[in-house]
Amino acid sequence: MSPLDLFYSIGEAVEELFQKVVNEVKEIVRPTPARSPPDFRILRRLVRRDITIHELLSLKLQLVFITYLLLSLMIVLASLTPLLLLALFFIEVLYIRYLVKKNWDFFTDPRPYYFFYSILSVISFLAFLGYLLLRRFATNVYYYYGYLIGVLIVVLLFRWYFKEKYGRDYTYGIVEEVKGDLVRVFVNDDLAANVKPGRYWVPAVPDAEQGRVVKLLVEERTLRGSVPVRIIEVYLGQSSHTSTLPNEDTE
Repeated sequence: MSPLDLFYSIGEAVEELFQKVVNEVKEIVRPTPARSPPDFRILRRLVRRDITIHELLSLKLQLVFITYLLLSLMIVLASLTPLLLLALFFIEVLYIRYLVKKNWDFFTDPRPYYFFYSILSVISFLAFLGYLLLRRFATNVYYYYGYLIGVLIVVLLFRWYFKEKYGRDYTYGIVEEVKGDLVRVFVNDDLAANVKPGRYWVPAVPDAEQGRVVKLLVEERTLRGSVPVRIIEVYLGQSSHTSTLPNEDTE
């Protein structure tokens, strides 16, 4: 190979690599919705049970946020530069945005998740940053007590606002089994209704047959989240084995 051909090949490789990086950056900044769901090979091996795409996405959001909190805590404990904290925050927020926007069609209801984790990330960043700054000026331990109380108040206000904006007293599920006067319903993780994923037994109602999507009234329980207590609507025109949300034409 002549030197000219070698330089030409190197130039092509560099140009191809540069274009690939540009495309990846564009995809992160402005993600396009995926046509097929991600495979989640590692998560599926860790969970080792039958789990929906929505639950896997919700679990990944939780893991991303927990990882962000742990890394931020390490930065604070090591008294590193606030710029590192800022860089980590931007990476985390961009990734959450990418994860939700990219898989928008595979969440049962993506808006509450995007809002919840985005705003909670902002609150966490400001809390860690404020603590770094506080350590430079605090003269006694009462400053820290006051700061922690202030952060707790902000978190409680956010929780209240989130419930006002997205909270609801119902969720959706799929009838899996009918047994006498009871039916077993599978419910996805539902952040807006504060319901954990799982299977719940509720009183049977007419037309609640296996595979049908149902609307469930939930009851809030202190420190335990909400639980479905009874079926309030059956979507007769829809049966599903994947999505717990009713189709628009059946609502």
